[in-house]
Amino acid sequence: MRYWGKDVLFTRRGLIVCAAGLVAAKASYANLTPTPAQSAGPFYPQVIPADADADLTRIGNGQDVASGEIIEVSGRILSVKGHALPDAVVEIWQADASGRYIDTKDNAAGTVRDRHFQGYGTVKTRAGGRYRFRTVRPAPYNAGISRRTPHIHFRVLHASLGELVAQMYFPGESLNGQDILYRRLTNNLARDASTAKLHPGGEVPHYMFDLVLA
Repeated sequence: MRYWGKDVLFTRRGLIVCAAGLVAAKASYANLTPTPAQSAGPFYPQVIPADADADLTRIGNGQDVASGEIIEVSGRILSVKGHALPDAVVEIWQADASGRYIDTKDNAAGTVRDRHFQGYGTVKTRAGGRYRFRTVRPAPYNAGISRRTPHIHFRVLHASLGELVAQMYFPGESLNGQDILYRRLTNNLARDASTAKLHPGGEVPHYMFDLVLA
């Protein structure tokens, strides 16, 4: 079927293609869900370790490897418009496979800190806003009257968009629903934005986690 407009001939197929293009263009400008800001917790290291690279499983040139399940975490730093943010500083810190942080304030009884675990790392994003860390899956631990589910703390610094402090949760973790901070993420969008995605295959479990700065 053909439709006549002023000096223009439209076909039904042409109208459908045009409409689809407008929808796609509108979607491309839709805002991404910002990563929810959460507490830095009490154990951000008071002293940044001398070795603070992207591989938390070894300290310096040592041959000893941290205990626990080795994992990789990678992703992109993005604006809400979906623009990649190169040259952003990304920091992570977390508990080891026994639930201990490297910060000296973590003096929990009954566990021993893994002296081969770096505990903190920092990188600067490359082209495409990409970052990557090699670490271990953190253990849950008791925090006062509550129990924290496994998580990794993130701090992102960007020259134009400022600072974001967030926490990354693991998909399918049974303790998530009992965690006091995870439960403060009151809708599915916020929980999805705070939960990594397990990427299939690879030498070790690989979690993808994009952070969106508002």
